[in-house]
This record gives sequence, C-alpha cells and structure tokens, in this order.
Amino acid sequence: MNATIIYPSSNSEDQKFEKKIQANILKNCGGLPIISITQKPMDFGENICVGEVGASGFNFLRQLLIGCEKATTKYIISAEADCLYPPDYFEYRPERDDICYRNDNTYLIGNNRDYYWRKKEGGTWSQVINREFYIKRLKFILKGEPKWDETRKNFPKEKGLKFFDEVEKFTTENPCISFKCNGMRHYSHSERIPIYSLPYWNGSIELVKKYV
Repeated sequence: MNATIIYPSSNSEDQKFEKKIQANILKNCGGLPIISITQKPMDFGENICVGEVGASGFNFLRQLLIGCEKATTKYIISAEADCLYPPDYFEYRPERDDICYRNDNTYLIGNNRDYYWRKKEGGTWSQVINREFYIKRLKFILKGEPKWDETRKNFPKEKGLKFFDEVEKFTTENPCISFKCNGMRHYSHSERIPIYSLPYWNGSIELVKKYV
C-alpha cells in the first residue's frame, strides 16, 4: 500500500450525507489507509480533530498539511466530504514525483438540480500526488502565515499563488462526482450542459435521491 487517502473536512455537510460519502470511499478504496483531518471528532480512518477553526481555503490547506505529515506512504490520494469516487480512482499512481496529477473525468451535481455537468478542469478533490512534493508545496504556500484563518476563503489566490504551478491530467475509466451542497464554493468554470446518466453512477436523479 504505497498511498494514503487524505480526507479533510470542516464538518459543514449534513451528517447523514457525509456518512454516505464515507461509506462509498470505504467500499471503493481497496483497503488503503485513510487519515481524516476534521473540525469535529469523527470515526473515519485515523482521525485528527483540529477543533472548530472554521471553513476556509486557508484552513483547508492547513488541514491537508497536517494529514500529509501524518502519512508515511509515497503518494497522497485526495478525498473530500462532498465527493463520490469509483474504485479505479484509488488505483492511479503518478508517473512523476514533482507534479500534481488531477483527474479530468469529473462531474458536478447540485442538490437542487437533477443532472450532472462536466468539470473537465478537475479540482483539488480528485488528485493524486507524491507526498513529499505535496508537503513541500503546502509549506511554501503557508510560509509566514498564522496557524488558522477562517476569513481567507479563496486562499492561496488571495496571496497571488496557484495551488500548484504545474498540473498534469489523468483520466479514470469511471467519473468522480462532486456534489454542490453546503461546501465553501458553489461555482464552476464549466458550462452547465445537462447530462442525465454516467458510467458506474447511472441516473443523476436516482443518485441525488440516494445521497442527498
């Protein structure tokens, strides 16, 4: 097992919904170790509770760094509290150790909409990275910053930095899905062309009913 799943959560999602998300990860991850870094105590993998420091892009990165430093494997696989992942997502490993690899077979779905839409640029919620490289990048972004800051929602853009300077894409056979529910950001750069069924996940209406 050369990869660890890092699961940061501000615990702002509905508890029943988040439990279903976690059950999907446990079902599909192939027994990979999980480190959850949360703001409330949680029975999910190895849990590190940081306290209710607030939901922000800044705190999200701080939680990621804590999780990455706790892990001991070569790779980090991202997983988030409002996302669904197929089994093949957890099987991917990067070709290089100095680049972020982000899945581009990704879709969004809203709890007030009955369709999927493509997010071909991917996101931080569906990426696989060398652990040491990830730690180095996170420390660079957070250098000179306070421990926590819930006011900086769009960090590190507010600092004039990109999350990663270079991102390569990989493509899973089956898509990863991000729900736009109670998360911090509710926008997407992608054009919302309705799609009502996807491989592995099937119908969008049924998926919303099952999870939301």
